[in-house]
Amino acid sequence: METVKQHPRLIITALIALLAVIFVYSSFNGLYNAGVQQEQRLKAQYLDNQNYLSSYISGFYEQVGVARAATDALDTVLLDAVKGRYEDGQGGGGYTVDSPFFNAIVEAYPEAGTAELMRIWGKITDYVQAGREGYRNVQSKLLDMLRAYDTWRYSGLIQSRVVSVLGFPSQRLEARFGSNVLTGQKALDKMYERTCFRQ
Repeated sequence: METVKQHPRLIITALIALLAVIFVYSSFNGLYNAGVQQEQRLKAQYLDNQNYLSSYISGFYEQVGVARAATDALDTVLLDAVKGRYEDGQGGGGYTVDSPFFNAIVEAYPEAGTAELMRIWGKITDYVQAGREGYRNVQSKLLDMLRAYDTWRYSGLIQSRVVSVLGFPSQRLEARFGSNVLTGQKALDKMYERTCFRQ
C-alpha cells in the first residue's frame, strides 16, 4: 500500500526533474544560439567595413584619375584621411591646398607633381570627404552592433555567468584584416579599435 502511494510521488518527482532539465537545456541552448548569431553578424559587418575601405582606395584612383602608385604610402594617407586624421579640429588643418593632408599626398605621390595635384585638388577633397561620411556610417553601425553584443554578454546576474561559461566571445568571432586573423577576445578588441575613428 505504501509503495503504491510512493510510486506516484516518484513519477511526479521524475517529471519535475525532467521538465527542469528541459528548461535549463532550452535556456542554455537559446543563449548559445543568440551568441553565435551575434558573432556571425559582427564578423560579417567587420568584413563589410574592410571591403568599404578597399573599395574606397580603389575608387580613389579611378575617380580622381591619378595613376596607381607603386607604393603603399598614398594608400596609408588616404586611409588616414577617411578615418579623420586630417579633419579640422583634430590637428589636421582640413583639406586645403596648404594643409598637412595636401603635403602628405605630395610626399606620398611625388610622381604626380604639385601642379597636377593642385589642378585636381577639388576632385580629391570631394572624394575623400564623401568617403569619410560613408566610412563613419559603416563604423557607427559596427559600433552599435558591438554595444548590443556586450550588453547581451553582461546583462542579467545569471545570464552573464552562463554566457561566460558558454565561452563568449568565442573562437568563431573573427576579425580579418589583410592576411591576419584574430579570434575571440582579441578579435573583439580589434573591432573596437577599428571603430575608434575621429569624429
